[in-house]
Amino acid sequence: MSQFMPQRAPFVMGEPHPWHIWEPFSPQFEHFSVHRHRGYEFFLHVRGGGMYQLDQRIFPLQPYQLLVIPPHQTHGPTSRAPLVNFERLLVQVSEDVMAQLRYGSTSMLALVEQCLHAAPGQILLTPQDYQQLSALAAMIPPAETLQDPAAQMEALGYMTVLLSRFCQAMQTAGAVEQNVTRDLLMKQIHDHILLHFTEDCSLDALSERFSISKFHLSRRFHEAFGIGLHQYVMICRMTYAQRLIRQGEPMMSISYQCGFNDYSSFVRAFTRYTGVNPTTWRKQLVADVRSSG
Repeated sequence: MSQFMPQRAPFVMGEPHPWHIWEPFSPQFEHFSVHRHRGYEFFLHVRGGGMYQLDQRIFPLQPYQLLVIPPHQTHGPTSRAPLVNFERLLVQVSEDVMAQLRYGSTSMLALVEQCLHAAPGQILLTPQDYQQLSALAAMIPPAETLQDPAAQMEALGYMTVLLSRFCQAMQTAGAVEQNVTRDLLMKQIHDHILLHFTEDCSLDALSERFSISKFHLSRRFHEAFGIGLHQYVMICRMTYAQRLIRQGEPMMSISYQCGFNDYSSFVRAFTRYTGVNPTTWRKQLVADVRSSG
């Protein structure tokens, strides 16, 4: 086993979601959305994942691509259709559990943060890496089923090895190519949207700016990124809106800062994106902060 071992109190029973580990294969997967959460997520994609959003970037998932996602970072598949033959290893671990796994003065939380700072956020592993990590993950039972202290310690021992192997992979594996498409014009338009999504990024405006017909722009953008141009602009705006809400900005100001001419249009767009209106989303955010404090 790794030198990083849990201390005497592995976690407080009853703590919400110390960890979650998802089954690796789904012949048809429909229950996904762009989301965020308080814990760390290790997402190792094998196949079938399609396009993925990480903050304001959207990119195609590659075989054996590892994403290490810190707390509160917006992420998730962007496909509107069910994922077919979707295979991945997904491990979510709370900050409390990671902080309790330590060797001397170094915690697993500090080690993961160090690796995130030094290594690319998206890296490529090998099929052998996946098999080893998947086998380790299969040895860790759901946290809510553990009542016996000895069983808790054993599970956290395997969790320690699993997380340390992820860290080793982050330090040694190759970085994923950052270009999301070989279509250079669509790459230019994509980068322009990231810088100017609060301005007029309509099909009309972009087709005129980049001297391309609206038909070809719409078709080529979807081919390059697997998502409609308008939908991508809305994702950028809504991600930015969530950031401004977390910063405590007034709702009316957020609406205009995100490029909406009227508040009702902003509310409708935000509700379609998150499932709740922005006022409710802010209340849920405040409740999450209070419960975590």
